[in-house]
Amino acid sequence: MSEFDTDDDDYDEYLFENENLYEPEEESLTRYNIILCELYNSKIHGTLDNKKEENIGYLVCCRFKNLHTELIEDMSSELVVAHHLTIRNGEHDIYRNYRNIIARPDYFKPEIAQCIYLESQHCVAILKTFWIKMIQRKWKKIFKERQRVLKERCNLMSIKYREINGKWPSTCNYYPSLKGMLF
Repeated sequence: MSEFDTDDDDYDEYLFENENLYEPEEESLTRYNIILCELYNSKIHGTLDNKKEENIGYLVCCRFKNLHTELIEDMSSELVVAHHLTIRNGEHDIYRNYRNIIARPDYFKPEIAQCIYLESQHCVAILKTFWIKMIQRKWKKIFKERQRVLKERCNLMSIKYREINGKWPSTCNYYPSLKGMLF
């Protein structure tokens, strides 16, 4: 008799999770995954054998094969409930405000990361979401500057200057682009 014989909905939910979650030892099909992770804390997660691995950053809690927001929200809420038990051990060797960091409601949020397995079989994450946020901030500045230049070019004096000289005035001559935006 199976644990799912009592209710078909439980079995369907179990199959849904297994189709969309990676097993710990399962190889990923892509270089980057959508994950839920938490900061490594030796007081909570235990110490590592290799001293080089002491400052590993983020431990992967779960990896997702596909983007299913409902499943991610469910897993995140389960981790939050389980994590409230560890908030009492709110001390960290590196982060002085660790208790405040782990008490935030968005502590477990989906991230894009590269997952790496250490010799100790811990799965750690190198977060890539930061780069997306940085590009978004830079693009907002470029877009705002483009709007300013276009508004300046619509000015009658600028149009007349272009008709006479064959180029835009110096205030609106440069049109920002994506090329080299991060430098």
